Amino acid sequence: MKKYIFISMTIIGVLMIIFSSLGITQELNDADTVDAMLPPCTVEDGLPFVGEDDVTCYWGMSAEILEIPAEAIAANVDVEISWVKSGVWIGIAEASEADNCELKGDYYECEKDSVNMIAGGPSSNGEITWQPVPGEYRFVAGGDDSQTMQQFDVDWNYQASLKSTLAISFLVIGLIFAISGTALWYKISKR
Repeated sequence: MKKYIFISMTIIGVLMIIFSSLGITQELNDADTVDAMLPPCTVEDGLPFVGEDDVTCYWGMSAEILEIPAEAIAANVDVEISWVKSGVWIGIAEASEADNCELKGDYYECEKDSVNMIAGGPSSNGEITWQPVPGEYRFVAGGDDSQTMQQFDVDWNYQASLKSTLAISFLVIGLIFAISGTALWYKISKR
């Protein structure tokens, strides 16, 4: 019976060594270009004698939720978002910020400054670098006031790898299991 326990320890140790080695050397990545959209401003006629129209502009928030799973805590994740069009910006907000906005079909229309950004926003200058933590997020777009809907291309990419401290911990534990299991199995088989 002890022999099988020691063999199991050795196998588990070897698997941990393989897993941690792959975790250190392998990196997941992906990239794409997507269309972003700014909702048009609304115009209400002003006083007839003054001639000033009341223009109200909005931010657009995605209806889709980006969910970062709890397992991502074990990874180093870098997300880069960039765009070329001037006068526009992209931001990232917690999904719950949609409560401050009104659903308009396939996007949310948000009053300016009604959404708290965790990355990017009006001060971003053509790009964002974001290190997400587990949670639910939505993308927000804003920009110069315009009475027409604006669309523009947004490029994104990400790289994810196992955190080195976690991978090294698995490697050390795997080595201890493999060496101990092998030594104890050898010792018991010599009897």
